[in-house]
Amino acid sequence: MIINYRNVSDSIAPPNLMANCTLRMLSENFDDPYSLSSIAKSIRHSIIRSRDPSLLESILATGDGLMRDLAHDNREVNTDHFPHGIIINSNYRYDWADSVDFGHVNKCRFYTHGTAPLFLRVFHLNPIFDGNQWIERDQRGAEITFRIEKRTKQKFIAAWQRDINDNFAHVKQ
Repeated sequence: MIINYRNVSDSIAPPNLMANCTLRMLSENFDDPYSLSSIAKSIRHSIIRSRDPSLLESILATGDGLMRDLAHDNREVNTDHFPHGIIINSNYRYDWADSVDFGHVNKCRFYTHGTAPLFLRVFHLNPIFDGNQWIERDQRGAEITFRIEKRTKQKFIAAWQRDINDNFAHVKQ
């Protein structure tokens, strides 16, 4: 996951800092790797954990030291995906429809420019025009874009539909 750590602690990322305040963090193992809700719950727990200032201070200090060593040795960071890993890029904190209106309040839409394997993008629900009028959207809803290989698409849809039909009852609280 790519985590934005702005507004967590002024000592880590002061409000006037001109930089990308992000870090890559692994989620914990999923209780049930076939359950979309189980995966989402594990990812959400990791995001909450990543907003802990004491954890961030430790991670960032270590990362800073390693990055300085790389620069000193004239080496580069390898940003390739790792086996069985997933990256989540969330723009959810920015509600584009409300923040940017270009004279069309709550009618602007946000779309991603692409997807990649094991790369999810999260953002607020887009306003919907049904051909005649704009339909009010769920202000707390989210859209997620991702790519699924053709050979696993039907298996994913079946698991997702099973979670919905069971009202996520099999997910451990």
